Amino acid sequence: MATNELAYELARTLKESNEFKQFLKSKEKVMSDANNHKMVREFQLKQWEVREAQMLEQEISEEKQQELERLYSLVSINPTAREYLEAEFEVSRIVNDIQKIIGEAIQDAMPIGFEELPH
Repeated sequence: MATNELAYELARTLKESNEFKQFLKSKEKVMSDANNHKMVREFQLKQWEVREAQMLEQEISEEKQQELERLYSLVSINPTAREYLEAEFEVSRIVNDIQKIIGEAIQDAMPIGFEELPH
């Protein structure tokens, strides 16, 4: 089977998986309620802001950290929002696993300068 055919088969398999179907179902529930949508969106934006600061090795203010914790508390007690975030996390985990497997398989094909440096 050609590589592209396998990639399309993998995509179909992912889309047909129970995890992805659950994600779509929970996403639809969140999107159908403006309050839930707003809450999840605010949490994800604040989460992204904090992660970006961490990646850039910037200091995260106490205020930002407390706001993220406050939003997380709201999301975690809301069954619809919590279900969505759990489903989203599960699909992300699967995609990350796939990327890791592919990355390990082709690590020898990395361009010069990206190979692992000797210790």
